[in-house]
Amino acid sequence: MGRIQQIQSFSTLDGPGSRCVIFLQGCPVGCIFCHNPDSWDGQKGMEIPIDELLRRIDRFRPFLPNPGLTISGGEPLAQFEFTMELIRQAKTEGWHVALDTSGWGSPLHFEEAVRGADLVLFSIKHPLEPTRVSQLTVNELEEKLAVLSRATTPVWIRYVLIPSWTDGPEAAEGLKKAISRIPSVEKVEILPYNSLAQEKWKKLGWDSPLFYDDIRTDEAKVAEFERLLGMRSQ
Repeated sequence: MGRIQQIQSFSTLDGPGSRCVIFLQGCPVGCIFCHNPDSWDGQKGMEIPIDELLRRIDRFRPFLPNPGLTISGGEPLAQFEFTMELIRQAKTEGWHVALDTSGWGSPLHFEEAVRGADLVLFSIKHPLEPTRVSQLTVNELEEKLAVLSRATTPVWIRYVLIPSWTDGPEAAEGLKKAISRIPSVEKVEILPYNSLAQEKWKKLGWDSPLFYDDIRTDEAKVAEFERLLGMRSQ
């Protein structure tokens, strides 16, 4: 049994092509920019067995040219055993399985999950000071980068750009070095921060330091950061 926050029948933003997305409940990472804070509490959500979950998503298969499934959250590795069994059974049924993760938990669990998935969407919170924006430490990030440096599973890097928090030349250089350690990186996504989840936070009675500044991440800022990474020319 696992706890599920929601099932999204169709997405083009969570891996290659069009995909179904399962959002698992529970996340200990605590990002101050989280767009899904109602997924944090591991005791909420709907409890469901894997066979029933797979039956539910199978109804979406006819609308997906190449059946793709992304397991997201929350943090999927917070429900490690359930996530691994879901990966195994979904692949057996012909789904291309992407794992969207921050790499929370033990390096051994992370390595097993990376080997099991067809694609890893790896979220780096900050390459030098992840504790600025999350509960993850630089040592935990280093452990997961070491795992990915040995991996053959394709990896997409995801990075949320927040002016004055995760941008700047030092952060870009740190991220560039981190990416260079992962031989199987296929894509780097620089995602602009937005405050659309602020109302969700307020309904939960929560606060974030990001709510007190007029933070705007436009395409020009994304382009400049990508230039620092070497993703764009002058």
